[in-house]
Amino acid sequence: MAGTGPAPGRAGSRGRTASGAGARQPGRGRRRHGPACLGDCPAQQVGASTCCAGGKRRGLSSGDRIGPYRILRLIRRGGQGSVFLGIDDRLGRRIVAKIHALPAEPAQSRRVLREAQAVASLDSTRVVTIHDVIVGDTHLAMIMEYVPGCDLEELLAERELSLASSLVVASDVAAAIAAGRSRGIVHGDIKPGNVLVTPEGRVKLTDFGLAAQQGSVATARGSLSCVSPEQLLGKPQDVRSDLFALGCLLYRLVAGRHPFQGRHGLDSEALLRGAAPALPATLVDGSAPPQGLDALIDSLLAADPAQRPSNTHEVRRQLHRMATAQPRQLRSPLRDEAERFFRTEDSDDLPLQIPRSLSRQGRSRMPRPSGQWSVLGLGRDWRRRHWLAAAAALVCVTAAALFALWPRDYRVTVPRPLVVLESGSAALSNAGGVEGVLALVREQLLAERPGLQFHGELPPFFPTVLDHNLPPPPETLRIALQCSPALCVLGLERERGGAYRYRQALVPTGAPEHRWRALAGRAAAELFAADP
Repeated sequence: MAGTGPAPGRAGSRGRTASGAGARQPGRGRRRHGPACLGDCPAQQVGASTCCAGGKRRGLSSGDRIGPYRILRLIRRGGQGSVFLGIDDRLGRRIVAKIHALPAEPAQSRRVLREAQAVASLDSTRVVTIHDVIVGDTHLAMIMEYVPGCDLEELLAERELSLASSLVVASDVAAAIAAGRSRGIVHGDIKPGNVLVTPEGRVKLTDFGLAAQQGSVATARGSLSCVSPEQLLGKPQDVRSDLFALGCLLYRLVAGRHPFQGRHGLDSEALLRGAAPALPATLVDGSAPPQGLDALIDSLLAADPAQRPSNTHEVRRQLHRMATAQPRQLRSPLRDEAERFFRTEDSDDLPLQIPRSLSRQGRSRMPRPSGQWSVLGLGRDWRRRHWLAAAAALVCVTAAALFALWPRDYRVTVPRPLVVLESGSAALSNAGGVEGVLALVREQLLAERPGLQFHGELPPFFPTVLDHNLPPPPETLRIALQCSPALCVLGLERERGGAYRYRQALVPTGAPEHRWRALAGRAAAELFAADP
């Protein structure tokens, strides 16, 4: 796609050149045209003869997916990533997926993900919604809403806009900039191709992409048609950089040319000086500039960011004042001027609207051929249901058997264990101390009664989170451990309804862990051999 712009001083319609080149008929297939301002190529590629590659439609296989999203075709491929059209089958809606390559360094990848999540948090009717962020090993995909209609670049390739429509565009873009500022996000690439005209006659700003945070340096992102002086010089950006781009866009809409357009593209010297030409006495729609428009554009295009508005409030107020002074219309002027050029929706790209009752539960009711048996008019469908019913019955019987054989949960209260060590903790050094012995006892109790659940005061007998919401267990399990210089006595007692069952294990002081395990296991087995 060539990066050439209109000839200097041209104010006529782009779609009405003498040769007719680039003209399109309403209703015909869309064709990508040259940029509406200057060469809309990344700013770091100044001087390149061609730098923007248009995307060709590519037939993708039905298995092409990005996470849960089914991809239909490639929309375009550019320096900031590839853009695909897809469908969210779960909600039956079209989506747009933009894929970015992740940096090789993990820290940089995490930064990119944080920026993507910050952009996804933007909530404004004037900003294209980001539904999801999908992350792979090497790439990140931003899943955005699909906006029917056309973009401003396509529209300006066909016709110029009235002053009323230009003010609608500028006001909506200013609202989008305000939404980004509220999150500390700079768009950095406000060009006609990123301004989408909706069927309702309003606009949405798209391709915030991995936009820069306020105060960051991001010269690579901006396109020549909207680059600010600080962006061109590699200095930090903030909301005033986006307001400069808004000034360029507004000047282009009402004057028919970029304010800093030179003989061979961008006049960077004029841009750095802030020497934008005054508005013509007659705008592209034949009207005179309204009061305050020239001063507003001059303030937006100041070379020094300190001389520009510091926020969008005053800008939006002035745009609103000028818009309300225009003649009232029943319909949106932008909609009237743009709808002839809205892209034709391809039926292949529309989600299939098949009723769920037919796709999931639909059954054939055609008459059966003669000689084929039928039960209640259902025929093979009855046989299919018969086998399904038999399979369901088998599953139920199997589940009932497993339920009968599966160990039942058995809840017990475990008070604080009674521990007396006459010779100190050295008596249990080979078994991991008191904690080790208690853990070993728990292990042996569970080995004997797999469904046992504890409601205790000390680890390892703490209750589960769910157990807190249940009534107190009907049984109490008490543990006592007493060690003399020669012998340790481990006592286990069950109490239920006033009945008791007690077992103990005698373990030599300093016995190894396997000895403790064997004797504790024997005591646990005898304890649960019968109920109290």
